[in-house]
Amino acid sequence: MSIKLIIARTAKELDDVFRLRYEVYVLDKGRFSLDAASNENKFRIVDRFDTIPDVANIIAYENGVPVACMRVNRDSEIGLPAEVHFDFSSCRERIKQECEERQINQVIVSGGMLAIKEKWRNQRNIIHAMFKTAINIMHGLGASHLITSVSEVTQSLYGRMGLEVVGESKWCESIGDNLVPMVASFDKIIKWGFGDLNKEGYSIWLDGLNDYYERIVLSAGEVLFYQGDIAENAYVIEDGWLSVSRTDKNDNELILSNLSKGELFGELALFDQKPRSATATALTNVEINVIPKKSFLTMIKNNPEKMGTLLSYFSKRLRDMDEQAMMHVFAPQTARIQFELKKIWQSAPPDRKLPDTRTAKVGPKQIASSAHVHIEDVMLNLEQEKTEGNLEYSQKTIRFFKSPIISSENTPQLHIDS
Repeated sequence: MSIKLIIARTAKELDDVFRLRYEVYVLDKGRFSLDAASNENKFRIVDRFDTIPDVANIIAYENGVPVACMRVNRDSEIGLPAEVHFDFSSCRERIKQECEERQINQVIVSGGMLAIKEKWRNQRNIIHAMFKTAINIMHGLGASHLITSVSEVTQSLYGRMGLEVVGESKWCESIGDNLVPMVASFDKIIKWGFGDLNKEGYSIWLDGLNDYYERIVLSAGEVLFYQGDIAENAYVIEDGWLSVSRTDKNDNELILSNLSKGELFGELALFDQKPRSATATALTNVEINVIPKKSFLTMIKNNPEKMGTLLSYFSKRLRDMDEQAMMHVFAPQTARIQFELKKIWQSAPPDRKLPDTRTAKVGPKQIASSAHVHIEDVMLNLEQEKTEGNLEYSQKTIRFFKSPIISSENTPQLHIDS
């Protein structure tokens, strides 16, 4: 199940959005009045907020078939879609005052019209990817605050994202649902979606590629690209794990690295025209941001100061790769396993209620592959760590209670001239 999320730009893509809304809201859920679409727009749901500047409709495709869509609007002279049903004037006053106190530009955005076909409705990775793409777009629009109206049924979901209820729910006859007005500072929304931008290293991509948004969602085992494929894009992992490997002429496979959240890969495509030198395969469900060569070069041209940040990023990658190579060649098995556990711990998000606890969606099989050891050796190591109270694990997840320790006695020393 490879899912591709993009902003609808062509006439066909926009028509897919409007038809999908009708299919989900009218035919599937029985919402909106049956005459929600005029004769001119038969079997489509489209309104005036689809026709104004600073609107973006996100659409998700699986093998060319539209499966989900969502709309993002920036404030305009006609207001925002949520204001058709609720009076947000008092909220606007509070937002204005807050922006003046914080000395930031007031830019209010709205997200809505989320429509997902029933087959994909319970797949959290798709819903999560839709929301993160919307947040990515809002960030590009310079959002300071978000106002929206949501179905009463999904109120708790939006609450977890940082939105607060600002009024009583009410029945909207034209939609056929109970709606709830909600508001949030965009800081809360982006923290939910991306965490600490500077800490995670996403800001260079979010700030620099505002003219292009494409996200790919892969299931475990799916291949993003193969060794020998034509290379046109680089990628950044937003969530999950991905393996990079290559094969020789006898089809012997060598795992080059297992990558996780925040890591850039396929970057050679940005600088040369040569085919892919390796294959990229999803180890878990993974969300990936696409970085086209043209957009990347435009970003550097328009923001030359970002080149320093980018070079620092590449330098760190090279040092990390050198360290990993030294570990794999010279370190004993136990040290290699602990090295991989340390990398997993560093990439895993801290628990919101227990900051010292971290959970990663990766299991013994992936560790064995990355450390180039037998899975039995990984299991022995994990059992020892579990006995000492350092972690718990299953075949698909590891829950850390403290940072793994790598013994200096078993760690090869790497010296790099700076």
